[in-house]
Amino acid sequence: MADADFREVDLFGDPIMPRHEGRGRPEHIRTLENSNKVLLGFARGLTVKEAATAIGVSVPTLRKHYSSEVAQRDAAAVRFEMVQLHRLNEGAKAGSVSAEKELGRRLEKARIEVLSDQVSRNARAPKPEKLGKKAAMQREADELRGQYEAPPPPPGLLN
Repeated sequence: MADADFREVDLFGDPIMPRHEGRGRPEHIRTLENSNKVLLGFARGLTVKEAATAIGVSVPTLRKHYSSEVAQRDAAAVRFEMVQLHRLNEGAKAGSVSAEKELGRRLEKARIEVLSDQVSRNARAPKPEKLGKKAAMQREADELRGQYEAPPPPPGLLN
């Protein structure tokens, strides 16, 4: 068996590249598998550094070879969810009862999340501060305006 025919893989399934003569590391080769890993990492909420670590490259290498994926980072989770819902909807249109039930569950869950966000936003409204008797009396005294609000002006020059 020739070395070119046998490819070993490490613990994470990445191919072990044979040592070659020359300076520096070999250029990273973009693959569809790594692209999908990066997108799934972003959909999960990983940072750029964590996504680079997940595929075994540095952050500059990730930005160089996977710039389109990095550009989609903020929308990855929403896009992934929409792809799943679309696939469930296609399955339901094809007559899959389980896809229809799962689609209904997911849509209901999304509605509950929206309501939960609305309720939590209303709960965060500032509530009036409760004061004890002494603090309430001090606040009333501080707010009292009248004849002695400001000190009288100093006397003018007598000469």
